Amino acid sequence: MIFFSRHILLSFLALFLLSSFKQDYDINAKIKAVYIYNLTRYFEWPSSSKSGNFIIQIVGNANALIKELNDNVVSKKTIGGQKIELINSTKIDKNKIPQVLYITPEYSSSIKSYASQLKNKGTLLITDQEGAAKTYAVINFIVIESKQKFEYNKQNASKYGLKASEDIKNLASAVY
Repeated sequence: MIFFSRHILLSFLALFLLSSFKQDYDINAKIKAVYIYNLTRYFEWPSSSKSGNFIIQIVGNANALIKELNDNVVSKKTIGGQKIELINSTKIDKNKIPQVLYITPEYSSSIKSYASQLKNKGTLLITDQEGAAKTYAVINFIVIESKQKFEYNKQNASKYGLKASEDIKNLASAVY
């Protein structure tokens, strides 16, 4: 009986301790942050985008992704020698056109509007919505067999004023 009581007590203690540890680790956010940063290596921005800060704008609620980008990208890295600035806003500031715009699924109905604002502005439009790479996105995150992947649309890159390395085609799961 004493063994049984201790076993139950230890089990409850273990459950309490495990539940009290706050899990700040979101693997999907970490993967997307790595993708967002590394994908910039495959694009050439127009000269007008090569001065000032390199702006990554997140449209929508993506707290874990924003935290990941702030903790592991913005504070530690640069892109093309430019300091990275992270903006979380649904509005595009005409004085701060982002080089990268990531639209969360909750704002996917607004992709067309953002695309029209960014035409020939040198912005890498990244989405997380089924079929978005076929329409407006340059990069669209997808999950295949429980793994984070992405689709790529070369024609859309050109519409936004970006030149892409041919190597990106080898990394993409689908190319349009």
